[in-house]
Amino acid sequence: MKVGMKILNSVLTCQRRIPDFTSTVYTYWGLDDEEAPPDVTEVIVHPSITTIQFMAFDECKSLVQVTIPDTVTHIGDSAFYDCDSLRFIRLSTNLQFIGEGSFNGCTSIEAVFILPTVRYIDNAAFNGCASLRLCILPDPIEYVGDHVFIGCDQLSTTVRNNLSRVCYNTPVTPQMIQECIHTHGIDRATEVNNQQMTALHILCANPHVTGDCIRTYLQLAPEAANQQDSDGMTPFQYLCRNDMCTFLEDRSFSALMAWWYHCMP
Repeated sequence: MKVGMKILNSVLTCQRRIPDFTSTVYTYWGLDDEEAPPDVTEVIVHPSITTIQFMAFDECKSLVQVTIPDTVTHIGDSAFYDCDSLRFIRLSTNLQFIGEGSFNGCTSIEAVFILPTVRYIDNAAFNGCASLRLCILPDPIEYVGDHVFIGCDQLSTTVRNNLSRVCYNTPVTPQMIQECIHTHGIDRATEVNNQQMTALHILCANPHVTGDCIRTYLQLAPEAANQQDSDGMTPFQYLCRNDMCTFLEDRSFSALMAWWYHCMP
């Protein structure tokens, strides 16, 4: 009963203090002891926020998507603990600190793009992320805690070529892709990692990707478009699932398909 009252009081408090809260979309303002209601499906972190507080969204089991502005530098301990429906998250381009157990138990996350600005990843940050397939630690990084990726049995934390690392990079540009393919050869564009993912798969999963980057890759190495990963997914299917990329207003399947084929040589 006490737990139920605590949740109810939290919801009522947030509704009074945060007027743009709806039943499914929640704007996080970083208030002291602020906790999101457990039934939200989407979170928008207000652009004034620099720190996502301790346990801000823990056990929000319906949460699917989070938009984090580039003002955020710290994600607190257990901030997204056990958000087991969370699939899409775009990290801040100025993020420096990922707290202990921040994404512990987020069993639906498939890819996390950690930026070069990150200097500190605390213990068990991604513990139990059973669906996580792609996460590359920045180089250099000052501290990586214990058991950060325990239970992430599908994870690929390394890349086999420079092109994959370029495509994982947040500020990736068409020029970077073009230079890398020209320097290291076209074979790098179809080379795969242990998940049978090419660099194009990685690029299409990148939440910061631009349409010009994908177009450049496809024009230089169109054969990479048909490569299937270990789950039988093509790069185009990765793009369809990447709800965080926003370079196309119309993200319907038919619109994405038409755009994709228009990019091909």
